[in-house]
Amino acid sequence: FVVGVNEDKYTPDINIVSNATCTTNCLAPLAKIINDNFGIVEGLMTTVHAITATQKTVDGPSAKDWRGGRAASFNIIPSST
Repeated sequence: FVVGVNEDKYTPDINIVSNATCTTNCLAPLAKIINDNFGIVEGLMTTVHAITATQKTVDGPSAKDWRGGRAASFNIIPSST
């Protein structure tokens, strides 16, 4: 559930609730307003994060991929969220 978007869909019989990602929490309220007023057929977004807990702070090897081994403070590194 995203506050301001669909929290009204919550019912007490729902036992497990998971909050959305930071990307969803940022995009969903604006997308809801645009969709409610004009409609959205299709969309694409890109998120740029500051250094996250899984990124390296200095260059070094990465088991995931070569881009992940670059220092996060000096590079914008494509990643999934």
